[in-house]
Amino acid sequence: MRALRSPVPQRRLAILAYGSLLHTPGPGLAAVIAGREPCRTPFPVEYGRASRRWGGGPVLVPHPDGGPVDGALLLLADGVELGTAVDLLAEREGLATARGILEVDLPGGRTVLTAALPRNLPAPDMTPEALARRALRSAAHGPRNGVSYLRGALACGVRTPRSEAYAEALCALTGAGSLEEAERLLALARPAEDLEG
Repeated sequence: MRALRSPVPQRRLAILAYGSLLHTPGPGLAAVIAGREPCRTPFPVEYGRASRRWGGGPVLVPHPDGGPVDGALLLLADGVELGTAVDLLAEREGLATARGILEVDLPGGRTVLTAALPRNLPAPDMTPEALARRALRSAAHGPRNGVSYLRGALACGVRTPRSEAYAEALCALTGAGSLEEAERLLALARPAEDLEG
């Protein structure tokens, strides 16, 4: 066996983003993102998880009842090692370990990672109205809630089979004409709730 004269080059790294990672990668990941490319998810995605990090609001996860969505490949800078990329993504997703970080098989000669947290909402909790009620409740926990998550996803062009009906149900519940207005109304209501309880 002969020693190699130079190390085997690592494939370039990218992260497949289709949720809040698109607009808020966090400081750790943001520092190593060198570019982005549009990318449709090779798996179906839907609002199938209630996330503690979003006040219990619904977030996007791989889900058989969803559909492929328009996301992006976050292209990592040369020199970022695979272990570092996994750690940064796990930290950004609030994971204590790399469990939930998967490699996605996509053409292009890159190693592509994504966060694939498990779904935890049963089918009855995934109707547009049930999602809207959950998002509304999550708004009491602060600005990081299901309403802002949905608004951010739609602003990035991420649309699942339920997205439009979910947004309409949320506007109907709040009496708002848009998600932006719903967020403003909910933000105004928060201090009053805090004073009462």
